[in-house]
Amino acid sequence: MDNFKSYFLKERRVFLENINYETVKGENRNEGERRLGCRDTVVSQLISPIGVKIIFNRRLNFEPEAIFTLSVSFGVFMLFDPARRDEVDWNEVNIVKEFTKDCPEILTELTSRATLLTAQITSAAGNTPIITAVPVRKMNESGESPRTEESTD
Repeated sequence: MDNFKSYFLKERRVFLENINYETVKGENRNEGERRLGCRDTVVSQLISPIGVKIIFNRRLNFEPEAIFTLSVSFGVFMLFDPARRDEVDWNEVNIVKEFTKDCPEILTELTSRATLLTAQITSAAGNTPIITAVPVRKMNESGESPRTEESTD
């Protein structure tokens, strides 16, 4: 698809979709070495004939399970340009693939918001703030980034 953005109006609505923070209970939750995993996912929903809803999710968790799990999701609602929306069969388009390829500035905005909120939430919970990377790693066609891990103790 050529110029995915051209099928939408310039006005976009960015919003907080969901936050989920769960403290892990247990005797050994703070003992031993843990790996912090971070996974980014992008999903889309066609809201025909109005536009598309894109959700970016960042999930943090420890392995083995410890301390907390955190999921932060931001979304953007993109309205179709009425003059162009019928040029494409939107049920046949891989919207996530086209969005991640052609809308890096919007994806960066969603990622930046998730990064900031993740740091604020982990700090407010009494932990050292966890600052995750702002640049999105290359997403595969299903809208997932490769899993990254950092060692913690």
